[in-house]
Formats: sequence, C-alpha cells, structure tokens
Amino acid sequence: MGKRIISTVALWSLLACLLYFWRLTAAVWLITVLAVVAQNEVYNMARNLGWKAYRVLGLIIGGCLPLATYYEEFLHNYTGGVVDDATVMAVGFTVCALASIRNREIKDNFQRIGGTFFGILLIPYMLTFFIRIVELFPHESMGLAAGIWVVIVGKFSDVGGLLFGSWLGKNKMAPKISPAKTWEGFLGGIFTSATLGFLAVFLFPDYFPTGFKPWIAAICALPIAAMAVLSDLIESVIKRQAEVKDSGKSIPGIGGAFDLVDSLLLSAPVAFILLSFFAY
Repeated sequence: MGKRIISTVALWSLLACLLYFWRLTAAVWLITVLAVVAQNEVYNMARNLGWKAYRVLGLIIGGCLPLATYYEEFLHNYTGGVVDDATVMAVGFTVCALASIRNREIKDNFQRIGGTFFGILLIPYMLTFFIRIVELFPHESMGLAAGIWVVIVGKFSDVGGLLFGSWLGKNKMAPKISPAKTWEGFLGGIFTSATLGFLAVFLFPDYFPTGFKPWIAAICALPIAAMAVLSDLIESVIKRQAEVKDSGKSIPGIGGAFDLVDSLLLSAPVAFILLSFFAY
C-alpha cells in the first residue's frame, strides 16, 4: 500500500508539472507513451494465452493514433485533408492484411489481425478520447480541466470501491473474474466519484463551462464511474486468463501502464459524449 500511495502522489505531481509547463502538448505525448507501453503489455499477456499479433506494426499504429488526433489540423493543412486518425487506422489495417498474405492459414491470419487491432482499439484509440475532450472546449484551460475531471472521476471510483469494499463489502460482484470486488464497493466507488466530481466543479467553477453545475457534474460522474468499474473488469479478465497479477512491473505498487489506465478506457468515450452537451 505504501508503494502504491507514493507512486500515486508521484504520478499526479508529474502530471501537474507537465500540464503547467507544456499544457496539452505534454498531455498528448504522455498519453502516447502510456498507450504504447500499455498496448505492449496487452500483447505480452496475449502471448501467454497463445494469441498472436503483429506486435511492431500494432505498436506503431497505436503510437501514431494519439498524435494524429492531436496534430489533425497540421496534417490536414500539409496533406490536403488526406491524413488523419482514420487514415492511420486504414493504412495500418492494409499493412497488416498485406503482411498476412505470407501465411496462407486463414485462421492464423484472422487471429493475428484481430489480436493486433484488439490492442489498438482497447488502449490507444480509447485514450484518444481524452484529446477529443480537451478539444471540445473553446479554451484549452477549460478542456484540460475537463480532462482532469474525467481522470479524477474514473480513477477514484477504484479507490472508493477499495475503501468501501474493505469496510462494508459482503456480496461478491464478479467472483470468477475479480473476487475482491463487491457490490458495496461498486456503489461506494460511484458515490466517491460523484462526490469528487461535485467538489471539483464546486471549488473551481471558473475552469468549467457555466452550464456544468456541480450537481450536474455529480450526475454525469455516475455513468462514467460505472464504466470505469466495467473497464477495470475487462483488464481483470485478461489478467486472470493470462495468469498474471499485474500487467507489468514498471510502476511500483501499481503494476504496469495497463493497470494505471484500465479504468479510463471505457469511461473516456462516455465522458466525451456527456461533456459535449456542455462544451459550447
């Protein structure tokens, strides 16, 4: 627990410094690095399961996706509107399909291409929604505040779930997937996220749109936190099948990059949709 707390404090401090000095550009490159490392961890676990993937091609495509999303206007200007994140996906799929021609075993080809794009869609593509959230808003400071708000709501559903589950947990939520999770912890995690989502907007109203009132923030936090728990369960399924405790060992007390971003993957697109109603 001590290592986990130290790592959490260090990561939040690093995030604050990066955003303070380099703002969205720093966030984009941080997302890119985390996405590639987490995607590589997924491929490692997939290998333990006997799955196959075009690892190098997948990581290149995954690394290009957040950058193509952020630098979309630059790419449009210099390529006549041809290159964007959709083009990256299309070209990546084409290259993988061409690479599969070498192998005439159709089952193996489906497995490799499917495994490659499972990693791309699950990690880098989902994380691009944080860039899209920031770009929803007319002012970068407001967009960054919205992105941080989503991270707080998503990550603290896990913390709240742990605390309430340890205190009140009796009824197992998914005993075959994650034996430690309970329905009491699930509700406690959602309550924690809604409370922090409310407080963030209540304490710093100038950083959020005028229509995004604290009580609205608390309500919006409910589905985002619920998706964060489900996102965490998906990772638990993969780890349990691969028979590993953590996705990696790069972050003391937490595990790997996949362990760090797991709860943000499904919650990011939900938050993007909800926040789009308040962006303008």
